[in-house]
Amino acid sequence: MRTPYLIALLLLSVSAHAQHTLQQIAEDATRHQALSETMVALSRCYTVGQNQDACVAQAKSQCVGLAIGKNCGLRDEAMADPAQSYGTAAKAQAAVAQCLTTQSKPYEECLWDLQNACKGIGVGKFCGMVHAHSF
Repeated sequence: MRTPYLIALLLLSVSAHAQHTLQQIAEDATRHQALSETMVALSRCYTVGQNQDACVAQAKSQCVGLAIGKNCGLRDEAMADPAQSYGTAAKAQAAVAQCLTTQSKPYEECLWDLQNACKGIGVGKFCGMVHAHSF
């Protein structure tokens, strides 16, 4: 008799835990936009043929606290064509920032779109972004 009640209570707590406040959504949108802009700059760095060491140094300085890893959120395999990969990831980050800002879709759907756009190039479920708050 207690089991259905406990299951319902558990489902409600999980559902409530997955919700994000408007402030958290706004913070996420801002961080995704910032990472997008950083990735655009890195894509340009590699596109114009700057010294690769200069681009790596730029990535390290601009991505601290914003993105995961030495490649500013990109997987090592994506660095075979960094200009293309950073460009693709930048577009995906800008799109999720827009989705979150306009709330055109639920939070989880915005992130699903990001994951699909970054499949194979980005680290983790936020396409390389360090997530600012816990779930």
